[in-house]
Amino acid sequence: MQHERAEQYGRCAVVLDVDLDVPGAAAIFDQALTNGLTAIVAHVWPGDESQRLKNGHDRMKSASHLLDVITERCIEDGQGQLLIPNNQDKTHLSADVANLRDALDQTQRVRHGRDTGTLTKQQVTALLGLDEHVCLRQVSDERRESDWVKNEIRDRYEQRRAADYLELIGQEEVDRRIVLASDHVAAHPDDLVEGKDVVTCPVCNRETLAVTGIDDFGVGYGPGTCLACSYVFSSHAAHEEALSHMLSRHSKD
Repeated sequence: MQHERAEQYGRCAVVLDVDLDVPGAAAIFDQALTNGLTAIVAHVWPGDESQRLKNGHDRMKSASHLLDVITERCIEDGQGQLLIPNNQDKTHLSADVANLRDALDQTQRVRHGRDTGTLTKQQVTALLGLDEHVCLRQVSDERRESDWVKNEIRDRYEQRRAADYLELIGQEEVDRRIVLASDHVAAHPDDLVEGKDVVTCPVCNRETLAVTGIDDFGVGYGPGTCLACSYVFSSHAAHEEALSHMLSRHSKD
């Protein structure tokens, strides 16, 4: 899981480094920060990255609680940075925890509809600074130029386009399209997810996504096109949804 966490951190952090204004930046930041901090805390203080529930199961701590762990265990460098042990030769990573906390507070307000603000360059710089830790090392020029980053940014803008289009056509037209989608028949038997011709669209949250395949893990996130909002759910997006599902399920085991 450590490698997967580092990978998720790196991918999300690079997206923000390439395009700070990408749609969904708040959620991307939260995902990057949570995975990065989880990897660091699990590496430096094994066991402190999770908490034991009443039912005996362990649950990964939130980014806010992980920052609390770092604050409690680390000393300041005299310039407002917290020194996180980096490896066995006693070197440290200087973490800008104050900016990370400010960014986390802001992204939570955005995600809960209480604010429409944007992340600052300083906050993203603080996020990227975590990459200097030995357990991460995921941010590189190669990754910035990767097809994954390009596809992820493209999908974020596609989601916003579909949401704007949904608002443009109005509820009456959406209702009409939902009825038509219920009669949709897949062009090929392979274009089914769990035996269904259409599944729930991640943008409009209606069962109107006409699938044209299956994700790499076979967990029910087939690529396709929404018959209501017109969102094109690419193979890249389907893979990422399926991967997130698999990681989430694994973390609960």
